[in-house]
Parts: sequence; C-alpha cells; structure tokens
Amino acid sequence: MRKGFTLVEIMVVIIILPFVFFLLDGLFGTLLTEIPRSWRIAQQSSTLLNLLEQIHKDVGEAKRLPAEFAGRTAGDGLLLVELPEGVIGYQIEKGRVTRSKLSSAPSGDLEQERVWAMPDSKIEWLVWQKDGVRYAVEVKTHVELKVHGRVEKKMAQAHLFFGGALR
Repeated sequence: MRKGFTLVEIMVVIIILPFVFFLLDGLFGTLLTEIPRSWRIAQQSSTLLNLLEQIHKDVGEAKRLPAEFAGRTAGDGLLLVELPEGVIGYQIEKGRVTRSKLSSAPSGDLEQERVWAMPDSKIEWLVWQKDGVRYAVEVKTHVELKVHGRVEKKMAQAHLFFGGALR
C-alpha cells in the first residue's frame, strides 16, 4: 500500500482551510489591536493613580489652597497648594502634568520636581470653596482613545480631596 493522501482528502482540506483562516484572521486582528490598546490604557491609568496619590498627599497637608501666588492665578491649568514648606503648583500642559515648587519672587519661577506624562489622559480639577475659603479639590480624570474614528473615554474617575489643615 502506498502512503499519501487521496484526492478527496486534499479537496476537503482545500475547502475547509479558507474558513479556518477567516476565523483566525479575526482573532489575530483583535489580539494585535486590543492587547496594545489595553496595555496603554492600563499604563496611563497607573500614571493617573500615581498623580492622584501625590495630589491627595499635598492637599491633605495643605495650609491653604490659594487662588493666586507670585503673579500666577489658579484655574483649569494650574492648581496651587500651600504646604508648610512652600507653595506647590500642578500645571497641565501638552499631555503632561508638572508638579513644581513655586518661588515667592515676583517672577514666580518654577522649580520642577516631578512630571507625569499622560498624552491620552484628560484631567480637570475644581477647587471647592465656601465663604471665600477654598477647602477641597475635586479631580476628574479619564483616558481618551480613538477607536475606529470615534473617541472613547476609558477609566473615568472622580476624586474629592479635602485639605487636612483647612478643616
């Protein structure tokens, strides 16, 4: 008896093989796009959590949350926190957040201490105040990704940090 494949066996394989490739193509396509995207979301979320931990620590130790310091005004892009050792500024710019110690000199020079790079993350903060006293910071964050031409928000969070020395 000769070893080999019959014509029927070869034809069955030729007919079934395209269906198997079609199914595997979807699986591999998903693996090649979703795993890197999920990894990037997880990395950015981890970076956001590190930033939030630092803000929580600073606001918890804050003497006050000034609206202005050395010619700089707190707002959407700048959060000012007065600590016992000086004033700290958190600044949002071009996909990153910078934590800097502010100088009391009129120029308001920044002594950069720490930077969190988050190109796909969105951060908003709002300082709560009552009777002119600024006592808490609300921070909203999420990761924005373009998926198939539309923007998706992932890992949306909101945190409220009360100033420890402000109570």
